[in-house]
Amino acid sequence: MGVNGYSGYVGSNHWNQDSRQLGEGTTALRSFVLQNIVQDNTWELDRITKYYLYWKFYEGLHYKDFNDGLLSFNYVRAFIDKVNMFLLGDEAFTFHVQNYYSTQISKETEKLAEEIMMYHWGKSNKLQLSYEILQMGGITGDVWLGVDWIEEEKYCRVTVFDSRQCFVTFKNGDFNKVESFMVRQPLDRSSNENEYTLFVQKWTNDKVETWYQKDASIKSDNITKYDQKEYENPYGFIPIVHIKNKPNSSGYYGKSDANDILKINKVYNELMQQLKAVIDYHVTPTTVITGASAKSLKKGLGQIWSGLPAEANVFNLGLDVDLSATVNYAKDLKTALHELSDVPENALGKIQAISNTSAAALQITYHPLMQQANIKAMTYGEGIIKVNAMILRILKVKDPDNKRLKQLLKQEPAFLEENMIKPVFAFGFPKDRTDELNRAQMELNMKISSRREIMERMGKQNIPELLEEIDEDAIEQGLLQARISEALHEMTGGSDEGDEDDNEEGENEPPISEEDDDNEEEETPDTGENEE
Repeated sequence: MGVNGYSGYVGSNHWNQDSRQLGEGTTALRSFVLQNIVQDNTWELDRITKYYLYWKFYEGLHYKDFNDGLLSFNYVRAFIDKVNMFLLGDEAFTFHVQNYYSTQISKETEKLAEEIMMYHWGKSNKLQLSYEILQMGGITGDVWLGVDWIEEEKYCRVTVFDSRQCFVTFKNGDFNKVESFMVRQPLDRSSNENEYTLFVQKWTNDKVETWYQKDASIKSDNITKYDQKEYENPYGFIPIVHIKNKPNSSGYYGKSDANDILKINKVYNELMQQLKAVIDYHVTPTTVITGASAKSLKKGLGQIWSGLPAEANVFNLGLDVDLSATVNYAKDLKTALHELSDVPENALGKIQAISNTSAAALQITYHPLMQQANIKAMTYGEGIIKVNAMILRILKVKDPDNKRLKQLLKQEPAFLEENMIKPVFAFGFPKDRTDELNRAQMELNMKISSRREIMERMGKQNIPELLEEIDEDAIEQGLLQARISEALHEMTGGSDEGDEDDNEEGENEPPISEEDDDNEEEETPDTGENEE
């Protein structure tokens, strides 16, 4: 039975099937997890063992003996990092306020909310933290984020927990009702007088428990408690957010990016190692001598043999094997890796330079990668929205006099209930800036996009402030143009363009007098008498 009597979801015994082809190394890994982490919980054993396996492959440890002299092509790491960095781009993400009932958000409200988030995420080292979030999630399939109030510096710290150290229980087996969350944090024995190995913290909606433990089991009856503390949860909720790397409708946990490519990567490595062994063998071929003694013959480069009998025969054992089928098989495996990971070969630097590729061609080439990134933008975006909501709720409890929070709630008293602060990911898609700007201008002219939407798409930060600056610049530019026109008007003696145009039209024509008008009217009609 699992935690609190829950035995896990249907199909929790999948490991027995998945591990058969992974060899002794995985068996040993499973044994390690069994002995040191989860002793009697098959469900948790399956999950944690897979986490450790995925981390091994990500770190390049693809063989039992830590790759001692063996070839290891780490496509698992390359593909996971590529998808993650594609989503993050250069700026990771910015923030955008969205109301559940309306699309109209005041600039001041949006500015205050974004400033609050930028501060707390900035204090948590947003750029590095963002990478760690996606790294942990991409490898294990799950990531837990904790929001912790730091009293000394007055901010909410966002922390990434090691998925291998996180344990969740549910009410009546309902994955939508988390009952408790426990995180185990390994301690450094060298700086620990009592040789505690782990610090454990357990959260429920009502209370928080903390203790030190010496053993590595999660069984409550095996935990040795030292300096155990239990106190009321000041928030009324568990300040932990779980994010699925990829949606998984069959259970609470997500899916790893390594899940579909790990075994193929393993087979590819083994195949390339075999090819290497064949090539290495024939790089220094064996020399065969018949009809003579080889005792007095010197070996090495530049050596000349002489005095051999006429019947002697000397030759090297050559490679008499066709490796084309093996090479083609390796290419097929590599193609399968790219297809299953949705990472095109272009993304890893193959084919022509990006500058020589049209925007339309890039859109087609990178479409699978864009789909992967969009899925992560959805799942991680939902998680970050929850983290942001927790930051505001904790800030309201721990720092109610916070200037920006007070201003925000003064303007929008129901902000916490009616709004979300969502991340806008930067996306590292190769961009033609000129094409992008032309597209933006066309959308503005056709009135199918707003300035705000376009700026979000371009990954601009502090958009409310930026829009204000742009509008102020436009006003100043208009005033400057008006001053220039006024100065020119004064320099030209007060003439205007209309007068100048009139003068130009009659510039070479003499003025017409009243007499001239009369003469024109009194002209006799032409009778044709003088035609001759």
